Parts: sequence; structure tokens; C-alpha cells
Amino acid sequence: MIASRLLAASKGRLLGLKVERVVIGLAYTGVLLSDGRCGLAATPHEGQGCAAYSRAGTLGGMPAWELAQGLLSSDPLAASLGLATVNAALGGDAEPSPDPLEALEVSEDDVVGMVGYIGPLVEPLKRKARKLLIFERNLARAPGLLPDWAAELELPRCDVVVLSGTTFINKTVDRLLALSRGRVAVIGPSTPMWPGLLECGVDWLFGAKAPDPARALQVIAEGGGTRALYRHGLVKVALGREDVDH
Repeated sequence: MIASRLLAASKGRLLGLKVERVVIGLAYTGVLLSDGRCGLAATPHEGQGCAAYSRAGTLGGMPAWELAQGLLSSDPLAASLGLATVNAALGGDAEPSPDPLEALEVSEDDVVGMVGYIGPLVEPLKRKARKLLIFERNLARAPGLLPDWAAELELPRCDVVVLSGTTFINKTVDRLLALSRGRVAVIGPSTPMWPGLLECGVDWLFGAKAPDPARALQVIAEGGGTRALYRHGLVKVALGREDVDH
């Protein structure tokens, strides 16, 4: 499982570190480590309702490696916390991000499959590609969405596949990569910037880093989403296959 490999890749960078602060916001979860690095992951809403988190008050000060292991959990919030912790440890090789559509060479002949609604890319892809298929669990997010299970039928015929980083939280990333035949990218602040993913069928990783962790955590705590985070200092970074071919 890719999540297991991702976790193993972060272990050496997490051992000996503590969790300095955790913020679970409406849109994102942020984890600050004792060495000053900060990682983000989407806050899941499936099955969470308005219930309080049973581990609240115990996360700060715990070993970072322990929190990271939640990535393998079937509990969505534990998995989000685990991914955010892993993301804090990875990404040192990432470069400033090019335009994702240009890097993926999206053309008017392409059918693009998007797994998870990635709002900022929807209209640009509709203008540039021949067809955009969006697979989403929450069909109320926008008109014209396809249910997530439709990816089993449609993804193999897509020329370009764009995955949300949340696929690492809900454990669908392995199956989605197996279905994909076209050029594949993982996009969004939840994206793990681990070069090993480029050996798993991914062509591009488009993620983010937080040069000012305090500011990023403030935005998360105040309920901010992707646009607010970038507006307040989050930086887009990327890794492509050519970046690790040396």
C-alpha cells in the first residue's frame, strides 16, 4: 500500500521530534513539529458530524512518529492528522510550481478525469480540455458531478488524471492509480511531496509549503480554505519526474 511506503519514507525525519501544535479547522488540519516544520492535510467530514475528537488535549507534545502512524488508520481524522504530520517531514526537494495545466500538457483533445472537486482548476480545465469528468463523493458540491464510483468505469479512458491529496486519507489512491492510463498528477496542499510517488504511476506532484507556520495555522484555525491559505503566504511547490531522473 502506498500509504505504508509514504509513512516509512518519513520515519527517519520524524523520530526524535515532538508535536508542537495541532489545529483542526473546517477545511484543513495543520501539524507543527518541534523543529519548526509545518504540514497540512484536508479535514475530512465523512462520518465526523459535529462530534468532538476524543484525543483532544493529548496531541501536543506527543512523539511526531506516533501521530504520523494515524495515516494508516481507518479513522478519517486520524488519517488526516497522520498525513499532515508526514507532509511536515517531507518536501525538501520540491521546486516552485509551474502551471499544472502546462506541465501536464493538457490540450483540446484531452479528456481529463478529476477525482475530488478541486475548485480552482475546474474552469481552466473546462476551457482547455475537450471534456472534464469530476468524480466526487459529495454530489451537492457543484452541478454535473459524477459519483466517485464512476471512476471505475471512466478513469481508464482519461488522457489526464488529477487526484486530490485526500485520496491518501480515504485510502483510494492505490486503486485510482491502478485505473489510470494517462498522465497523472496529485494536486493540493494535502499532496505528499515525496519523490517515491513518481515511481508509483504519478507524473507530477503539486503541493504546498508553509514558510510562515504561525500564519498558516491561524488561517486554518479561523476556518480558512485553500484560497485563504495561499493569500496569506502558503507557497505552491511541485515535483515532476524529470526533477528526480538524475
